[in-house]
Amino acid sequence: MVEKIWADMFHPDISLAEKMIRPVLVYFFLIIGLRIAGKRELAQLNPFDLVVLLTLSNTVQNAIIGNDNSVVGGVVGATTLLAVNYLVVRFVFKFEKLDRLIEGEADVLIADGVIKQDRLRNEADHAGRIALRVP
Repeated sequence: MVEKIWADMFHPDISLAEKMIRPVLVYFFLIIGLRIAGKRELAQLNPFDLVVLLTLSNTVQNAIIGNDNSVVGGVVGATTLLAVNYLVVRFVFKFEKLDRLIEGEADVLIADGVIKQDRLRNEADHAGRIALRVP
């Protein structure tokens, strides 16, 4: 009985290679999906976006871990995600054009103390909110 518990906890049900490939595929899918959704920074998330993000994490969980619920499998998957993220961030930082493609460009709403009404309205409309009225 005790041996089965330890075996279930530390013996992955899928190969190490599959355990490393799954998180990489899901990582790039989520990066692309979130970029298409138009979010550049965490500060831009509204409560609905946060709910979607949390639901996404639960939705892709099985895609990342597969049929494996072992501790080793979880650690390998998490380590792979962290390593891929580290490498991608370092790689993208070196190439400005790629960084702009992935991150997008900032939309300046106020320049030299002047509010850019058209950009402000565009951001408000893009966020699905009623256009802001600034005096």
